[in-house]
Amino acid sequence: MRLPLLKCPTHPADQGTVSRPSGSRRALLAAGVAAPAALATQGVLTPAVAAGRSLRVNPYRATKVPSPQQRHLMNRMGCGYSRGTFAQLRSAGSGAAWFAQQLAPETIAESAKARAIPGWFPDLTHSAQDKWWNNTHDVKGGWEYAADLAGYSMMRRIYSRRQVLETMVDFWSNHLHVNANHDLAWVHRASYDDLLRRRALGRFDDLLVETSLHPAMLLYLDNWRSARNAPNENHGRELLELHTVGRTAGYTEQMVKDSATILSGHTVDAFAGWGAFYDSGRHTTGPVRVLGFSAPNAAADGASLTRDYLRSLAQQPATARTIATKLARYFVADSPSTALVDHLAGVFTRSGTDIAATLRALVAHPDFRASRGQLVRTPIEDFVATCRVLGVTAVRPTEEASFARAAIWLPRTSLLYQWPRPDGSPVGSAAWASASRMLSSFQMHWALSGGWWPRQDVRYRSASSWLPRKRLRFDRYVDHLCRLVLGKPSTPRILAAAVAAVGYPPQTVVTKDHQLAGWLVVRLTGVLLDSPDHMRR
Repeated sequence: MRLPLLKCPTHPADQGTVSRPSGSRRALLAAGVAAPAALATQGVLTPAVAAGRSLRVNPYRATKVPSPQQRHLMNRMGCGYSRGTFAQLRSAGSGAAWFAQQLAPETIAESAKARAIPGWFPDLTHSAQDKWWNNTHDVKGGWEYAADLAGYSMMRRIYSRRQVLETMVDFWSNHLHVNANHDLAWVHRASYDDLLRRRALGRFDDLLVETSLHPAMLLYLDNWRSARNAPNENHGRELLELHTVGRTAGYTEQMVKDSATILSGHTVDAFAGWGAFYDSGRHTTGPVRVLGFSAPNAAADGASLTRDYLRSLAQQPATARTIATKLARYFVADSPSTALVDHLAGVFTRSGTDIAATLRALVAHPDFRASRGQLVRTPIEDFVATCRVLGVTAVRPTEEASFARAAIWLPRTSLLYQWPRPDGSPVGSAAWASASRMLSSFQMHWALSGGWWPRQDVRYRSASSWLPRKRLRFDRYVDHLCRLVLGKPSTPRILAAAVAAVGYPPQTVVTKDHQLAGWLVVRLTGVLLDSPDHMRR
C-alpha cells in the first residue's frame, strides 16, 4: 500500500491569520512525486530534489533511536513507539528483556498518571443498579457511561507503562466483544473491562469461562432471556462461531441448539438488581452433544456442566486455530502464513491455552520479525500512538470539553468498544486504508501537533521545545524530529517532503526565533505523522 506522505489540512494559520514566508506554499508530496512547480520556480526546490533523489540526510546522532527490531516490538506488541517506552526498553537491557517484563505486568511499576486515570472517570465505578437509575432518571445516560469507558481506555493506552497488557485488553475486547453502548449490557461493561484486564495474559480457558458467564455477555447475547425448554440461541451460536471453534469446525444446527441448552440457566436480574445468577428453573435438561463434548444433562442445576463445556471448547483444536489466526492477523499480517498459524496453534494447545506462551512463540517466529511496517494502524491506534510521540499531557477532566473526554471523537470512527455487531471492530488494510480514513487521520495529526483541539485540561509540547540546540541546520533538525516522532533516522524522501512543506532549503539555520521552531513546526510534524512510517506499524 502506498500512503501519501503529506497532506496539509486547512487551518486558520493557513488563512492569513499568521504571516507566512513568501516562499511557503501548501504542499502535497506523495511518494516519488515532484514538488509543486511554484516552489521549484522560486529556487527552493527542483523536481529532482523534491523527489528525494538529490537530498542527502544530515544525521543528528545525539538523539538516540531504537534498533529497527526494537521499534517493531514497541509498535506491534505495545501501543506504539515513544521516547518513554524506548527509555523503559533501554532500562530493561534489550527488547527481549522488555517483552519478558511486559508479560508479567504486575512486576512493572505503573506510571503515576496511569494510576490516577481511574479517578478521572469515577462514574464507571457506579453499581449497575445506580447506572440504570441514573439513565432512566435523566441524570446520566448509558451512552455517556460508554463514552467514559472509551476515554478511560484510550488514556490508559497512552500513559500506561504496561503496554503489552493494554494491547491485549484491546485484542480480547474485540475477540470477545460486548458493545459498550448496548441497550442493556452497558451497565456491566466497565466491570467486563476489569475482567479482561485481569485475564488478558493468563489462560484462555479461564478467560472464556469468566467472560461467557459475565453479566455483560449474558445481557449482550441474550442468554438472560433463556427459559426452560426455550433456550435463546444467540449466545450459543456466537460462542461457537466467533469466540471458539469458528464456522469451519463442522458443528451443526443441532449443536448450536445444544450449546444454547447448556448455557441456559445463567441469567441476570435485569431491570432490578442487575446481578448475575444461576436459575435452575430456567435450565433446559436433556442429552447434549457439541463436537467432542457430550453429556446426559439430566440435573436441574447445570452450572458445573456449563463450565466443563466452556473449557472443552477452549481446548478444541479448531479453537486453537481461531485464536492463532486472530493473533497472527492482529500482530503479524493481514494474511498470515499457514506455517505461523500452525505453529501458534500448536503452542496454544500444548501450553494448555496459555496466552503469554503463545505470544512468546509469536514474537520469536521469523514471520513476526519480517513483518515490520506492514500493518495499517486503526484510527484509534493512530490516535494513541500520535499522542505518545507528541508527548500530549492530559490532566484530570473538569468538563466535557476536557481532553480526556473530548478526544474520543478525534479518530472519527465508531467510539471505542461500540462496534454494533458481535464480531468486534475490524483490523487490516481493507478496513482502514481508504482515502476518507487517511484524510481524517491527517486532520487529527495536525490538530494534535498544533495543539488546536481539544484545548481544555491538556498540555501540548511547545513549538520551540522541539529544537534541541540554539542553532541547527534544517536538515539536521528534520533528522532529529524524525528520530523523536518515528523512532528512526530521516530518509532523503522524508527530508524532501519536509522541505516542500515549509519552503526552506536544507541548509537553512534554525534558531529558537525562527518560524521553523515556531508555527511551522506543525507542518514538519505533519510530514512525519502523515507518512507511511507512522500510519503503519
